[in-house]
Amino acid sequence: MLRRSFIHLPGVGRKREQAIWQAGIRDWEDFLARGEQCLPPALFRMGRPVVRRSLAALGRGEAGLAELAEMFPTAEHWRLVTHYSRLAFLDIETGGDPHQWGGITVVGVYAGGELRQYLAGRDLHQAAHALAGYHGVVTFGGASFDLPVLRRVFGNLVLPPLHLDLYRLLRRLGLRGGLKRIERRLGISRPPEVEGLNGWDAVRLWREYMAGRRGALELLLRYNACDARNLEPLLAHTLQALTAHLMGRPLSW
Repeated sequence: MLRRSFIHLPGVGRKREQAIWQAGIRDWEDFLARGEQCLPPALFRMGRPVVRRSLAALGRGEAGLAELAEMFPTAEHWRLVTHYSRLAFLDIETGGDPHQWGGITVVGVYAGGELRQYLAGRDLHQAAHALAGYHGVVTFGGASFDLPVLRRVFGNLVLPPLHLDLYRLLRRLGLRGGLKRIERRLGISRPPEVEGLNGWDAVRLWREYMAGRRGALELLLRYNACDARNLEPLLAHTLQALTAHLMGRPLSW
């Protein structure tokens, strides 16, 4: 998908990108080889240096990711994960003391089949570097909640170049609602002990844990684990649907 993308060229939106494909231009190399004959002169003239820069950045591998990420609108970062696929799935819980870690209670990071959870009063400070080394971070609503909260709390926060906010991407496709509702619609399940729990329950469980209730923390961590882990299959659904939508194919949900 990345090499076929022209959305980052000057003056190119989704409709004009479709027109480039319909003109027979398949990818960046094709643009340079045949664009002068197939495309409007102004589009080719303005697009040529951007395409050359894109190919050069891609050729540098991981070293070129940050440059490519800056060239693409954040809403189109999903196109890059075919080449840059080392992703971390992030979810945070809040409801703690606002004067301690901004009220963050748990930061869950799922990547490579491994879950790491950082807990207030234990090792939450380590969450500042939990996303270091990844190509991108995947969240649900993270553009308006998770990442702004983390930025306020951690002055030394390390973030990958790419961010895929599944909440916003799915809304673009017409799939609305909260994470749990969308999971049910797509057949993504949760263990019985956390089925039906929501963000308010996460706040309650933290308060019960602080009050000494046995088992409250364990349940909270299981809930957070599902929020983070379930982003992986949700991303797979999202990428498939975005690609189908872009290619003019019907969505499967």
